[in-house]
Formats: sequence, structure tokens, C-alpha cells
Amino acid sequence: MTDFERLKTRIKNFNLERDWDKYHNPKDVLLALVSEVGELSECYRWLSNAEVEKVHADPEKRKKIEEELADIFIYLIILGYKMNVDLSKIIEEKLVKNEKRYSVDKIKGKHTNPIEGIKN
Repeated sequence: MTDFERLKTRIKNFNLERDWDKYHNPKDVLLALVSEVGELSECYRWLSNAEVEKVHADPEKRKKIEEELADIFIYLIILGYKMNVDLSKIIEEKLVKNEKRYSVDKIKGKHTNPIEGIKN
């Protein structure tokens, strides 16, 4: 069993033990996920790059950011298993697709996508 599979099983069991899993339909999990992304965004709102570095250096503020990241990841895992999607598989597939689409020889060091003219 991979580390990811262990996490997914632990999250699923946590929800089943509390009888919460029945409430986790894809729409509501997605809304919870968006809320958590908003909470993470609040940690950075209106900060300069220098201020962000100070936030990351502050153990208490950094812990808050880490917890928001964990919440986001947990909801993504729940959404994946509720939709019967193998997240590991689709991430691997997307990485392969991106490696072909954004080949190093065409993209490396550029702030725009020469293939589509879109800023990265």
C-alpha cells in the first residue's frame, strides 16, 4: 500500500467512524474545498513578497498555512474517492501530458507559453 493509499484509507475511516461520510457528496465536498482555499488565501491577502517571507518564517503563521494546505488536500482526497477517481493515476497522466505539451526546449526560462501565448 502506498503512502497515498494509507492517507486515503485513514481519511475515509475517520469519516466513517464519525458517521460523516454519508454527508460527503461531491458538491458539498467541493464547496468545503473552496472554503479551505479561501482560508489559505486569507493568509496571503495583500502581502508583498517580503511580507510573505516573514509569514513563512513565523512558526505560528506557518503552522496555520500548513493546516490550511492539509485541509485542502484532505478534501481533494475525499472528492476523489467520492467520485471513484484514482488521484494518483490521473496526476501521473496529467504530468505526462504536461511534459509533452510544455517541453523543456520550448518553455524553460520563459514567462509566457510560446505554444499558446498564455502567461504561465
